[in-house]
Amino acid sequence: MTSTIRKGALLAVAMVATAGLVGCQAGQSAQTSQEYDPVDGRNVNQPTDAAFDEPYVAIRNAVVVAIESDATLVVTLVNQSDETEVLESATIDALPVTLSGGPIEIAPQQSVSVGYGDFETATVTDFKSVPGDWVDLTMRFTSAGDAELQVLVVPYGDEYVPVQFAEGVTVPTSPAE
Repeated sequence: MTSTIRKGALLAVAMVATAGLVGCQAGQSAQTSQEYDPVDGRNVNQPTDAAFDEPYVAIRNAVVVAIESDATLVVTLVNQSDETEVLESATIDALPVTLSGGPIEIAPQQSVSVGYGDFETATVTDFKSVPGDWVDLTMRFTSAGDAELQVLVVPYGDEYVPVQFAEGVTVPTSPAE
């Protein structure tokens, strides 16, 4: 009988310990509590510490689309202020980005798409990174300051077929799969 009580007590202790250890695996950084963005691009606000009732630029779905040694920045910029904001310049891995029409003005409470279709283009030549790499992107805004973030390099193709590259860049007739 004593051995049955001991076995029962050990079993009870083991069950309580297992339940306690399983609960410890969740914690504050459990995978289910991590922020997840199901798109390739990065989303940040500039300035990063601006409250939603303060002026800021929302940088949405920023990616770099690459074809060999040429690349295009694809991003949507949303001006969340009552004043016109200007994207003065940008660099990707310290390489200067050519803004097709010069600095890009973003009207108050409006958005501007860069890199798609007939919109402004932001291109880089002598690009060394390949799809799958993360690169450093810096965008200089007149009022919001410098936004520094890492963005993913993606291959030209699929949803990136409408992306515009610099003049003279040969775009494949059949995009990479």
